[in-house]
This record gives sequence, C-alpha cells and structure tokens, in this order.
Amino acid sequence: MDKYSAFVERSAVLIAYNRHMRKSFFSFCILLACAGSSARAIEQQEQDSWCWAACIQDALSQAGLDVPQADIVARLTGWVSDRPAQVSEVRDILLSYHFRAREIDRPASPQELYSALMSGWKVIAFVKPTNGPTGHFIMLEGIEPQYGGIMVADPWTGQTQPFTLNSLYYGWRWYGSVVVGRPLGIR
Repeated sequence: MDKYSAFVERSAVLIAYNRHMRKSFFSFCILLACAGSSARAIEQQEQDSWCWAACIQDALSQAGLDVPQADIVARLTGWVSDRPAQVSEVRDILLSYHFRAREIDRPASPQELYSALMSGWKVIAFVKPTNGPTGHFIMLEGIEPQYGGIMVADPWTGQTQPFTLNSLYYGWRWYGSVVVGRPLGIR
C-alpha cells in the first residue's frame, strides 16, 4: 500500500470516528468495545454456491434464529439446490424473515460503512475476489477495536478476521451489498 492510500484510509477512519464521537463519546466507547467482541466465526457454507445462504444464516443466528442453510436455500427456490443468488434475492429472503434489509448496488463509502457498523447493522457484501471465485458473499460484522479494521466473516473458510479498507475495496473487489438490521421487535 502506498503512503497516499494509507493516509486516505486513516483519514476516512478518523472522519467516521469523529462524527460519532461528537454525537456521544460515551455511546461511541460502548459501541467500539462491543463491535470487536460481537465478531465471531461464521458457519462454513455447506455447498459450493451457498455463501449467500451462510451469510443469511449468520444474520439470523445473531438475532437468535437457528435456521439451517438448506432451509434458507429452499425458501428461495422451493427446493434444495446448489445455486448462487443475486443480491436482490438475498435481500428478499431477509425481508421474508421480517428483517430490516436494503439493497445497495455499490460498495458503501468508508463513512457509510463505519456508520452502519457502529449503529449495529451488518453488511452482506457481494465481492469478486482477485484470487477467488467469480462472485462471493461475505459478512461485514463490525469494527476491530484496536486498529479500526473491518471484521470480515468469510463463509468459504468459516473464519472471521480484520481487513483494512484497502483490502476490502481492492483485494475483495466489493460490488454491491445488503445492509441488514435485526427484525422489528428484536433488540
């Protein structure tokens, strides 16, 4: 990473942090402390094309719903099959479980991403990794508290780990998203 990219990345992080700090320093500290602790391993996708189902399963699980990936796939197609999904289909399935979800046809800006994650939302990102499959869904879980990286849950590996903004935007090659909030009535 060149010095200018590193400077821009750190500046975006500081801008996002400063906006939230102005609102409420105490709330900011609590959210930041919780953001790192809420990130956990995602269930591995059970079939080659079920990254989207694993991400939905992760969102459901974080709201206390235990739904197998096969049931999520069947909810989309009417039967279990190893098929990919569109970003709009991921959104529609989440809406069918009464989750708050909206599709965004572009990557979030750093400010939008930090704001969403700090507010308790998760992001299911559609990416085209430089060294991976043609299309893949990952879950953006939160902010790593020590360095401000984004906690990325990858259903292919079943691992959750921090990535820099540059890695997220250019290594993962992020294209579109579903911003996910808990269903109404669940806190």
